[in-house]
Amino acid sequence: MKTPSPLSVLIAGSGAVRAHPTRGGPCYLVTIDGQNLLFDCGRCAVHNLSRFGVPVETISEVFITHLHFDHICDLPLLLLLSWNNGRDRRLPICGPKGIDGFLENGLRKAYVPDIESRVAHGKNRNHLEWDTMEIAKEGLVRESESFTIDTLATKHAGLINYNYRITTPSSRIVITSDSEPDPRLIDFCRGADLLLIECSGTKEFYDTQAWGGWHMTPEYVGHIAREAGVKKVILKHLVIESFSDDPNVSENMAEVVRSLHPEGETLVAEDGMRITV
Repeated sequence: MKTPSPLSVLIAGSGAVRAHPTRGGPCYLVTIDGQNLLFDCGRCAVHNLSRFGVPVETISEVFITHLHFDHICDLPLLLLLSWNNGRDRRLPICGPKGIDGFLENGLRKAYVPDIESRVAHGKNRNHLEWDTMEIAKEGLVRESESFTIDTLATKHAGLINYNYRITTPSSRIVITSDSEPDPRLIDFCRGADLLLIECSGTKEFYDTQAWGGWHMTPEYVGHIAREAGVKKVILKHLVIESFSDDPNVSENMAEVVRSLHPEGETLVAEDGMRITV
């Protein structure tokens, strides 16, 4: 495997389900050797990619963690707009079982008048197409001459749910899905140069929510990062911000992680944040 040029990571969406004035829904772009690999495509993803200088027609492949709407709602728009803007190839999309049905119903059937109108005015129908790879089991899902991508399945709200790890000869990036605590995440994240990890809120906050058990606390994130020896941690999917009046609530969670993993760097994600690995 050859060593690629330095990896670039763009956080196009650092938020979660609820509309937020400064945070789009989950969306993370990893660029390797000129290939734009998109992980999740949630609320405002298409707008934010454009806002941060990434035309949607330049997306090379898409990887979806799970089928909650805040992680996939902009995927039909990405396919339609990239086709409208000149995409001339089928777009590979990797995700859990059900992603193909989502696109068939949420795009092909939902946008029949739009598609037919554009085809009638000269668009090539074949260029709208996509190739879905529905992940059958955790493990390797992508291999090239310069990187591999493998997955770990963890529990989240009863859905099929995958975390992604991108490995090159010189670096490792882990992008977690929303996830219940799982000790296997330690080995999955071991030695990561960058860990983009969901930290939706504190235990006290989760105790007030029926879905609180679906997510990880800052204490658990700190435990994973310390035991796995992660170099840089970035907290994402910051649900608690939509329920709190404290402007420092996410930074306070980051402080908890720092206290448990002082050897690494911990940051709070922001839309537009760029990291070179």
